[in-house]
Formats: sequence, structure tokens, C-alpha cells
Amino acid sequence: MMVTNNELINTSVDALKRKLISQYVNLMSGILLGYSLVFYFVIKDSFFAACTLAYSVLMFYTFMIIRKSYNIKVLVHLYMTYAPLFAGFIMLDFWRYSAATAMWLLPVPLGAHIFLGKKYVYVYAVYIFLIIVAVSILNRFFTFDYFALNDVNVIVISDTFVGLVNLAVFLVLLYYNEKIMKVKIEENTHNRMGFSYTDNQNKVDVNFTNDAQVGIPAEFIEKDKEISSEDENIDKYIALFEEVKNMVETKAYFKDVDFTISQLSNMLKSNNLYVSKSIRLNGFSNFNHYLNTCRIENVKKLIHENDISRVTLMYIYTESGFSNQSTFNRVFKQIEGITPSEFITMIKTKENS
Repeated sequence: MMVTNNELINTSVDALKRKLISQYVNLMSGILLGYSLVFYFVIKDSFFAACTLAYSVLMFYTFMIIRKSYNIKVLVHLYMTYAPLFAGFIMLDFWRYSAATAMWLLPVPLGAHIFLGKKYVYVYAVYIFLIIVAVSILNRFFTFDYFALNDVNVIVISDTFVGLVNLAVFLVLLYYNEKIMKVKIEENTHNRMGFSYTDNQNKVDVNFTNDAQVGIPAEFIEKDKEISSEDENIDKYIALFEEVKNMVETKAYFKDVDFTISQLSNMLKSNNLYVSKSIRLNGFSNFNHYLNTCRIENVKKLIHENDISRVTLMYIYTESGFSNQSTFNRVFKQIEGITPSEFITMIKTKENS
């Protein structure tokens, strides 16, 4: 099958995300337990101590119940909806003494980036911004004086605790974000179609132009500047490859016999070098290999969907972007390890068994 967005998030990445959730729950349960002790012994407030303790126990116990089977995105959405509300509840009484409690909300956009994607970073950033604004407005018109913090040292202890624990949360999230990004790149490189990177395979004849670097048009310079740093732009190359996939796979440009990397680069307002690199980082040796992989996957799809005794093989490979049978046979054997006829025979055998 051609690669989809869901397939990029493979089982190893899923396992890392589940491990992060488990460690986060354990960490936050401990932090909230510690915060309840700060409330009880330092701030001298038993109500908020009981609230944070109950929240800690509920979060830990609930996760222990569902930990063996849960939907990651549903759980993350649920948590990032109610956790900021609880933080806002705590902030209401602290706000007139210190705004440091707002730090409880800062890890939310990073968590959205790791688990949900870029779009939800903005969604949850706006969400926590609205909570902070709401707390500020409510404190302007109403008095929340359930407890009094007249001792500066108590405020310092509370703010220091909030700052340190949220730093710890940030470090855990950043650590797992780095591991997840590396696994995405490594697994896309090693597990896509079982392709062997040998010199002979890099010389596959595919009837298209090679990945030669061309001059960068002036109107594309600004976009390409974003992908100029080797160390900090893996995310941008992955994003660029999503655009490549949209053009080549979703819009089916792989069916165009004369489709070239230069045409693709112009469509994406990028250049051959960056497009080629985004393709290589996702497990293909070059643009030609990626294009032919899409074509072969379409060939296999058409073989499965049609009665091969009524549809010619020529129709199938030309419909998939190959110009002649000799090239099609050679590329199919190099990518699949068997000839088209052997593949068809294997399919028929399975259907008859």
C-alpha cells in the first residue's frame, strides 16, 4: 500500500508515546502529591491540599484502569481539556499574589505538538491564553480570598516549586519528542518497501530525469531559507515530504510518464535539493525510486482490484505511469524482488486456495 499519514505513525512511535504518557502520569501524580503537601504545610490550606491530592489520586488510579487499552489522541485531548481548567481553578486564588501559577499551563502546547500535530499547538495555545485572560478578568471584578499569603517566603517557596516541577515536565516532553522524531526518520528509512541501497539499484532506469540540483528562483528563496540548517530542520523536511506526498500520491502525479523532480519542486515553490533530501530522509534513495515505488504500489492495487484475465497488463502499467513494459518489468523486479508474472501467479494461487 502507498504510505499514508497514519502509517508514518508506526507501532514504535506509538509505543514511545504510550511510554511518555505513562511516565507523565507518574510524574504529575507525584508532583501534585507534593503540591498538596505545599498547600497543607506551607500555605496552611487544607481545602486546596485536599483538591490537589484528590486530583493526583484520581489521575493515577484512572490511568491504571485504562493503561492496557486506550486511544492516545482521545486521552490526550481529554487531559489537555480538563487539566488547564483545574490549573485555572488554582490560579484564581494565587493570581493576586503571583502569576507564576500560569506556568502550569506552559507544557500544554508542547504536549499538543508531540501527540496531536502542529494544528493543535495553536488550538491549545489559544485555549490556555483564554484561561489566563479569564482568570485575570475574574480577579479584577471578584475577590478570591480563600487563603491569604502575607508571608513573602511562602510565595517564593510556592513559585519555586511550580517553576522547578514544570521545568521537569518540559525536559521529559523534550526528551521524548527528540526520541520520537528520530524513530520516525529511522523507521521511514529502514522499513519502507525493503529497498536495498546498492549502487546498482541507485542506477535504476526509470525514464525520468535524475535528481540534479537546479538554480533556485528568486521568489522561492524565502521559503527555502527555512530549510537551511541541518540540525534544526528535520521537522521541516518531514513537513515538506507531506507536501510531496500530497502532490505525488494524493493528486496522483506519479501517473504522469514525464513527471520530473523539477516540476514537483516548482509546484511546491521549493527546489530540487530540498525536495530530494526530504525524500531521502523518508527512506527512498532518490526521487526516481520514490516515484516508481508509488507506481508499483498502484500496479499491485490495480491487479488486486481487476480481473487480470479481462484487463491487460499493458493497461495496468501505463495507467500507473510506466511508458513501456521492459522498464516496468525491471523496476517491478527491483522493488518487489519478483517479476510481475510471478506476482500475478502468486495472487491467483492465494485466491484459489
